[in-house]
Amino acid sequence: MSSISQHKRLSSRYLLLSLVVALVPLFIFAGLYDRYFDQLVSKITDGRINTQVAAVQNEFRVHLRERLYQLDVLADELDSPEIFQKDGKQNLPEELEALLRLQTDLNNVYGIAFFDAEKQFLWSFPEYAYSPDRYHAVQPYKTQFEQADILGPEEFTFDRPSSVLLVKPIIGLSGNNKAPYLGLILRFNSLAAIPKSLGTDGIFTPYLGVPGNRIFDIVGQPVQSIDQYAQTFDLFPGWSIKLKQNEVLAAPPSATLRYWLIGLVILTAACLLLVHWFISKRLNRQLDTLIVGIERVASGDLKSPVPTQPGTELDRLTIAIEKMRSQLNQVIQSNVEMERRASLGNLAAGLAHDIRNPLNIVGITTKALLKRELNDEKKEMLSMVKDELGRVNRVIDNLLNFARPTPPKQEVVILAEELQLVSNLLNATVHKHKANLRIECDATLELLADPTHLHQVLINLVLNAIQSFNGQGGNVTINAKREPEELVIAVIDNGPGIDSSHLERIFEPFYTTKSTGTGLGLAICQALIQANHGRMEIHSTSEGTTVCLKFPIQAKLDDTYE
Repeated sequence: MSSISQHKRLSSRYLLLSLVVALVPLFIFAGLYDRYFDQLVSKITDGRINTQVAAVQNEFRVHLRERLYQLDVLADELDSPEIFQKDGKQNLPEELEALLRLQTDLNNVYGIAFFDAEKQFLWSFPEYAYSPDRYHAVQPYKTQFEQADILGPEEFTFDRPSSVLLVKPIIGLSGNNKAPYLGLILRFNSLAAIPKSLGTDGIFTPYLGVPGNRIFDIVGQPVQSIDQYAQTFDLFPGWSIKLKQNEVLAAPPSATLRYWLIGLVILTAACLLLVHWFISKRLNRQLDTLIVGIERVASGDLKSPVPTQPGTELDRLTIAIEKMRSQLNQVIQSNVEMERRASLGNLAAGLAHDIRNPLNIVGITTKALLKRELNDEKKEMLSMVKDELGRVNRVIDNLLNFARPTPPKQEVVILAEELQLVSNLLNATVHKHKANLRIECDATLELLADPTHLHQVLINLVLNAIQSFNGQGGNVTINAKREPEELVIAVIDNGPGIDSSHLERIFEPFYTTKSTGTGLGLAICQALIQANHGRMEIHSTSEGTTVCLKFPIQAKLDDTYE
């Protein structure tokens, strides 16, 4: 657990350092913001606003001058005195009516009004664009712009949009001592929207002041009178631009941002603590699991794998430890197997030598007595002794094969011929047990191996398969095929299979499930296959057993066998 404590100490140091690195710049920034905020606001309001207001004032005047020019153009066309009568619309030629309709199609013009020399309202185009009552209502809001009168804007209603009347005399109209007047009915919203650029930075909200001490916003809606404005700029008599400073920025400098900075600092610290807690908990859990796995290996449990831990470094560490465990297990198992085989081999060789000498004497004596004996009953008993001596002798041969197997003799084996030879040798036994033996092999397959060893192994495997049928009959197949890197000979049966509890010990010497077996058959087969640079694998289910003999394609046998 010392490594975990060290991990906690290092992670705590990392947390403290992270907090210092994250919070100190935030406090420095807050202090600088308090110090320079006033200068920043002053520069914005004094420099930028003055420039923007001058641009808006110029745009306002240009807009009105364009409308005056529009009136001059209309005056040049409307040069007939008959038009400036009560029934002047009936005296309007079609081409002039088309011209008026074209002028009123503009977005900022509602219509055109006609007045006599006494400025009395005569008629409007379109007919319902203006009325005497509306003209009378805007008289108190008359102001002057250059050579024209500006009347309005009208009081706001929901029935119709507000308008401004721009009126100018028509100078030089023939036949009159006094000039009549021509007016444009302007959309008030087009004038109220001109100052909207002053509110784009969010510091000020612009309003438009008009005659009658009335105030409108940039969409032409009336607003309540505001007691105090930051600044007021005149446009022309009776008209002005009023700027109201937003309440957020009117507060003491940096007050709002300070709260945001404090919240950001608290949020940053909370996030760092949360990340530290999450990382620490995850690392502690992974390290505890890894330590438990390593301690299990250290205590001698080399078969249980070390659990894989996610994460780049821990994953690599786990893979390295698991590889070490696997290799260590293989080395130990190999050494144990070698020592066990050596011990069993020495024991088997000694027993076989000590038993075979007196056994030979007993066998010779039994044969001599069998030749001289005339009593049939005694001859039968001596024959039984002779058969049992033969069986014991075969057991001794197995012991000697296990203790000192013969070295392999390298030959090129044509598998199809060798497998057919095995089939011929076992043909009688196969029929006796009511079984079927089938060979599946390409005629071109060749193998570099000892044919004697190969015969011994295949015969042993086929006999084991036949015996597993218990006289009930079955099918045995010897299949040989070439794979990309190996040549595989498989002995396949459809018997009852081998229980999974026996598979782990199936190759152990003297381990057998047969009542009359010695437990050396498969151990000898494995030793012979390994001597020929191959390996032996067994797969078994309730539907049958498959024993695979796998040899490298480029196998070369050693000149000597140890």
